[in-house]
Amino acid sequence: MLRETYVGGWRLARRAAERTGLLARLDRSENGLARHARSLFAIHDVGDLSQLDLPWWTYPAIADVEAALAASDGKARVFEYGSGASSVWLGRRAGEVHSVEHSGEFVEFLGSALAEVPNVRLRHVAAAQRGPDARVPSQRHGHEGLDFAEYVSSIDVVGGPFDVIVIDGRARAACLRQAIPHLAHDGLVVFDNSNRVRYREAILTSGLAATRYRGWVPSLPYQSETTILRHR
Repeated sequence: MLRETYVGGWRLARRAAERTGLLARLDRSENGLARHARSLFAIHDVGDLSQLDLPWWTYPAIADVEAALAASDGKARVFEYGSGASSVWLGRRAGEVHSVEHSGEFVEFLGSALAEVPNVRLRHVAAAQRGPDARVPSQRHGHEGLDFAEYVSSIDVVGGPFDVIVIDGRARAACLRQAIPHLAHDGLVVFDNSNRVRYREAILTSGLAATRYRGWVPSLPYQSETTILRHR
């Protein structure tokens, strides 16, 4: 309820900013603070974040991934658990992007946003309702009894190696374990919201070198953490 109220408040503020010309001025600015302020009006708005050309990770992590993609000269192979504005952002910079999404409703919603990036292949893999017999559960509230085994193993269907693997969806600890064999020797894993306690063990025991980027995130009024993982 609180989140819906917050998002609704920014929607109203956006309309006011459009009427006064503030949004246009922020769009023209190249100042980092102004750019972040502009992104606040794009909270939970994939289309607007795509127009701003921003994924939903911390800014220092975005810079790290952008440098890696630039070094691949647009030929990087990417696999993404959890789609959104990042799918468009990656599609503009990589050779091919394979994205898996658990929500069929969100897959339909993303259709128009992905039209400009035909190199992004979005696959819907819903969780199965298995109750206590779920092999790969999610710790997210409201997902009790759901089995994300097929979702997690979808990376096996595509097959690596991948230069970039993004983990920003459901069952993230299991996704990380499944993804490591598919990571190129000089590739990287983007693990978002790594500050959450439930992800700590998976990152620490992954055998990968972790660079934690704490900082501001596009469209959010608070800081978070995105961790970049690489082979040692």
